[in-house]
Amino acid sequence: MKVKEFKDKLILITYGVVLFVLLMNYQWIGNVLSFLGTVLLPFIIGFIIAFILNVLIKMLERSILKKLKKSKRIVSILSSLILIIGFVIILLFILIPQVKNAGLIFVENIPEYQETIFRIGKEIGLSNEQLEILDLENNRFGDELSSLIAKNSDAIINFSMGFANSLISAVTTFFVGLVFAIYILLDKESLKKQVKRLLKKICSTNIYNNIIDIASLSNNTFTNFLKVQVLEACILGILCFIGMLIFRLPYAATISVLVGFTALIPIFGAFIGCIIGAFLIFMISPIKALGFIIFFLILQQIEGNFIYPRVVGGKIGLPSIWVLVAVMVGGSVGGVFGMLLGVPIVSIIYSLIKIYVGGSNKKVVSPAKE
Repeated sequence: MKVKEFKDKLILITYGVVLFVLLMNYQWIGNVLSFLGTVLLPFIIGFIIAFILNVLIKMLERSILKKLKKSKRIVSILSSLILIIGFVIILLFILIPQVKNAGLIFVENIPEYQETIFRIGKEIGLSNEQLEILDLENNRFGDELSSLIAKNSDAIINFSMGFANSLISAVTTFFVGLVFAIYILLDKESLKKQVKRLLKKICSTNIYNNIIDIASLSNNTFTNFLKVQVLEACILGILCFIGMLIFRLPYAATISVLVGFTALIPIFGAFIGCIIGAFLIFMISPIKALGFIIFFLILQQIEGNFIYPRVVGGKIGLPSIWVLVAVMVGGSVGGVFGMLLGVPIVSIIYSLIKIYVGGSNKKVVSPAKE
């Protein structure tokens, strides 16, 4: 037996043994991967934050901070953080007072709502005892609610403690990720050079060039997607504001800003803003809330099937039909993060397949530059 054949068979047998061991211990492997995911989660979040901030940082450094020589990176990082945090604070300052006002209006309108409920209840044949349950001013309702809370006090306490622990853990993870992102951004040029030197040492020249080209394509695709997603969210928010003014719906500015903010999640994110907006309007008028939902569903169909695929697909080099497929498949696989990452990932795969099928030996470039 030749040495080469012996080595090939040995490698095949080793591969089979390793695969068998992995399959027999899949639960242990799952636990290890879950543990590693928990440990690495802050760093993954930090990398994502760094990438998002980097888009804004490059825009600031190439425009407003172009003439600044000393401490440009630190100033650009602080400016980008201030812009994002400031936007979130402004959104909360706009939303919280409106929610408070809607709640006060709802409390004032409770007698009117009850009369409507009683009238509808009598029309559909409810008994007096059943109607008494719907009476919010009836002491029986409050007594039953207090009794229910007392019986389930242990479960409520456990749920509250679990929620508090989860919240603290999430805040801690995000804070660690944010600190890690700042360190990446402060020294991103050095990190980039170190990674390139490492790849040159462990990879051949051809593999190294392919990795660099694909990394460049990925960076350009994700950057273009992020920019166009913000543009698309602004378009949806403006259209929502104009429509609400035309139909004279309350809280037009607040709900439109909220819809635009949640629309940063592709295709389906704006529905979160729709639910909150419908709730606010419901506090004032249930009929107008129903009208808002109908209006938003029509707007979302127009935006999701016509505007979004054309705007996003045109910027990242992906046909409209594949944009919809990427969002749906990404959402089913990875939830919200799947929706966010599905479109740029499919765009990268689409570009690579197009180059491979075309038989081109040229370097991989970003879709925007093709």
